[in-house]
Amino acid sequence: MWVAKLFALTALIGFFTWMNAASPRADFDKLPGGAAQEESVESALRQARRLADELLEKVRGLLTAELEKGGYEGAVRVCSEIAQEIPREIEARTGVSIRRVSLRYRNPKDIPDEYERRKLEEFEQQHRARALADESFEVVREDGRRYLRYMRPILVGPMCITCHGPKEAIPSSVRAILAEKYPEDRATGYRSGDVRGAVSVKIPLSPEN
Repeated sequence: MWVAKLFALTALIGFFTWMNAASPRADFDKLPGGAAQEESVESALRQARRLADELLEKVRGLLTAELEKGGYEGAVRVCSEIAQEIPREIEARTGVSIRRVSLRYRNPKDIPDEYERRKLEEFEQQHRARALADESFEVVREDGRRYLRYMRPILVGPMCITCHGPKEAIPSSVRAILAEKYPEDRATGYRSGDVRGAVSVKIPLSPEN
């Protein structure tokens, strides 16, 4: 039993390490309308990447701690509930909107807005074409103000299957928790390598001159 837990923990740490460290960074000149020349945009993009790293790292830490305790039931609670506190803490500290979103959400707080939905659908299409981008960012105007919108896809790792895989692969104890807490759960049926969702960051930019 302890060997299986150790393997699970090692696999999870390896997956998140790959997800955080192995994504190449896009160039500023991909921003539309010459916005690459604006220092405020470059600064916002650096901040978005940094905060996305922070969110994923903190979620990884929480999940690792639960696996060390030996229970997937606790991991369900961390991933769907406690992990919601991390974006709130980051937003309170920085004023930046950040969260995890998914087309097939478990917690209703992860329902994407229209922009996020469109980008998640693009990620799905790219994944099917085996051309998934490491990140997506652009300057948009919403309600008369400019924002940098940044999204980074999250892939399903091998250990995610225990809570998010085909229902027959999910332990009965975990299925019972999901049925109780999330009767409208849409976050099952995944296979390793699927797009699970994305980290979404929205940063207000300085007004145009």
